[in-house]
Amino acid sequence: MRELFGIIVLFSALHTIFGQSQKIETEHFKAKYEVEVEKYALASLMVLETAWSIADNNGFNLPEKLKFSIVHSERNALYINRKNLREIIWEYKSPTDFLPPEESKKNNIYGLCHEMGHLSMHNTNHNRNNWMSYDYRESWADYFGNYIIDSIYHQLGTDFWPEPHEFRQYSGMEYFINRIERNNPKLLSFNSACQYWHQLSMAIGFNNFNSLFEAIKIQKVNNPGAKSKYEGVLRGFIEDRDVEEWFSQYAEYLIINEE
Repeated sequence: MRELFGIIVLFSALHTIFGQSQKIETEHFKAKYEVEVEKYALASLMVLETAWSIADNNGFNLPEKLKFSIVHSERNALYINRKNLREIIWEYKSPTDFLPPEESKKNNIYGLCHEMGHLSMHNTNHNRNNWMSYDYRESWADYFGNYIIDSIYHQLGTDFWPEPHEFRQYSGMEYFINRIERNNPKLLSFNSACQYWHQLSMAIGFNNFNSLFEAIKIQKVNNPGAKSKYEGVLRGFIEDRDVEEWFSQYAEYLIINEE
């Protein structure tokens, strides 16, 4: 047993085809990783535990225990297990994949928060719908990740990562808003969807998003007529504007609507 920055972890060794691996368990995660990247696994668990607590404090309905797996592979990819919606998987090709963005070309700390964003939404609606666009899902995870990265920074600083770096140079709400305001035409759809979440958060509060997702599930938002059903849900949360008129500027990027 080892205490990692206040997080109790339990170790058990095993072997895989790629070499020695470890299994550990923290308060809200059961993790498995290759020994050669142990320092990154433990730092990642600090991010995930902090993100879990921030989400929980804001009313999100996450399972008490999630899985986190780091596996050697032929690619570098970070994603959730969409079959069980209880696991984050990080495939890596080389230990250099865990280095700061200037070297790895990946903002990994933000990436972990981004995947927690996916879990925070899909554990409520269970990923069953025929209306949700790709930009709806990805812009939500982008907003969630950038929103909580500021709290991660304030709670953990930068020294917790094996190579301390200013990860908010490429993430956080200031970065998020500046990216939208640059109006890159190649990112029109995605940034418009991101702007929706930012505007909605200012209208209803970040701590009400789980209630919104619950309402979407309860009202059975789906096609046919997903757009009007979704607007009906929004009316239950927004009182200071004409929802149909306001939502019309974002709907085409968010809703796959079939009448």
